[in-house]
Amino acid sequence: MKQILIPTDFSDNAWNTILYAIEMYRHFSCEFCLLNTYDLDPVQLLNTVSSQRVGHLYKAVKIESEQGLKMTLDDIYNSEPGFDHTFKTISEKGDLVKVIDKLQKEISFDMIIIGTKGATGAKKVFLGSNTQRVVKNISNCPVLIIPEESYYKKISEIAFATDFERMYYKSEVIPILDFAKSNEATIRVIHIYDRPGLDAIQQYNSTSLEQHFKHVKYDFHVISNFSNIKNAIQAFIEELEIDILIMINYKHSFIEGVLKEMVIKKMTFDITIPFLVIPGDVEVKSV
Repeated sequence: MKQILIPTDFSDNAWNTILYAIEMYRHFSCEFCLLNTYDLDPVQLLNTVSSQRVGHLYKAVKIESEQGLKMTLDDIYNSEPGFDHTFKTISEKGDLVKVIDKLQKEISFDMIIIGTKGATGAKKVFLGSNTQRVVKNISNCPVLIIPEESYYKKISEIAFATDFERMYYKSEVIPILDFAKSNEATIRVIHIYDRPGLDAIQQYNSTSLEQHFKHVKYDFHVISNFSNIKNAIQAFIEELEIDILIMINYKHSFIEGVLKEMVIKKMTFDITIPFLVIPGDVEVKSV
């Protein structure tokens, strides 16, 4: 049975993420863990003089969290989930990333599925602050990010964006292969270059990647980086009608460059397909 963690803040994006996850795993035996974390606003704490009052406030936000999870669970059962799907809820005080890290060590989830942003997220921002923090700090589980208006459809075309700057471990490519095999999809390996040709290291890593993909349909695509990485990826996604974008996250990685580009240049990323981030250099279970 697959173990899937879905953080929720009860926003529309979070609900859409839950529906997407249910459809994606409809024909798999899964236990979905719905997580809501809560805490008091620093301003509330500063304006609260008594410990008794703080206790009452924490009790109120905990009740709100538990009620929100119960309502979400009722909505899920009314939406007719998969026959082999089970659900549990966790309401916990504390920082989202720290709670996820603790739960991952206890349960060892196969996948974390999260929306691009929550109820307070700015419309033009690619990733909300919580989602960015999860991607940056959770290093022991793949994270699948679901955009606001992304609705599940069968995955036929997978884009795997990489720079060939390091070798690929079997544990890192397993989630990519699983998506390809379970959907009979084609993997499109994208190399976005700022100089023509591959050096010796890149050539070696490219060849090793071919060995990992030898039992699935795949193809290599080399494209110019346009004015920035974001534009290159978006153009490729639109041209080949890609269904899911995948990157491996490691120090000085391709995705690190993409996210920095977003923040520094304050760019939007008008991506409407799911975005899978695989942690580098860790043991990843087959999903």
